Amino acid sequence: MKAFIAILLFAALASAHHHGHVDYVVRDHSDLVRFREHCSTTLNVPAELVEKYKVWNYPDDEVTRCYMKCVFEQFGFFDAVHGFDVQKIHHQLAGKDAHVDHNDAVHGKIEHCADKNTQGSDACTWAYRGGMCFIKENLQLVKHSVKTD
Repeated sequence: MKAFIAILLFAALASAHHHGHVDYVVRDHSDLVRFREHCSTTLNVPAELVEKYKVWNYPDDEVTRCYMKCVFEQFGFFDAVHGFDVQKIHHQLAGKDAHVDHNDAVHGKIEHCADKNTQGSDACTWAYRGGMCFIKENLQLVKHSVKTD
């Protein structure tokens, strides 16, 4: 019986850790700048596209889709296997010391945009689709959460 309880406790902790409940660190503007630089360099993004991204303009092209996926991965919001981590995104939006209510309207909007990729899109398209929905629904929150210009 003790072994069974220990296994359940371990599974619960592992699940909580995977979904961002245990150790997500809210990022700031300097993190965003660093993530953008890493992704633009890694993906060889042309300078004119990088300038568009700085003003929240993300055209629907292959480079941009993969750039958005890369940035989300750097934040810890997305991976190609599991998709979006709604709890981490919500924690980021709420801010460093804020209480997060995963039953509120903001959480619902994030969940709506963070689809499960039932279309079977490639990871870049999946991340872009969710990201564009998310930005359209919550742009001011996104800008505020990383304190951009």
